[in-house]
Amino acid sequence: MNKEKKIQAVKDYCEHELTEIQTDNLYFGKDKGSIYWVEGAETWTYVCGNKTEWGKCDDLLEGIDDKILLSYYENNKQDINEWLEC
Repeated sequence: MNKEKKIQAVKDYCEHELTEIQTDNLYFGKDKGSIYWVEGAETWTYVCGNKTEWGKCDDLLEGIDDKILLSYYENNKQDINEWLEC
């Protein structure tokens, strides 16, 4: 799988985890941030260091650095590839 396909697979997988499985926190790794649901605000947020962004999870995933997404893929490739096969 090439780099672009891995990045898109991560975005699709994460969006599925957040919206369909309703995972309330996706952690990308130390110093790489998290996306989580903010119940009182009824929205998603991405927090990484001093950076905080609010919005739809797919929009937030688009703004995450490709290196972070590729790292997430490497750490979760078995789960992502199994999900892709379904």
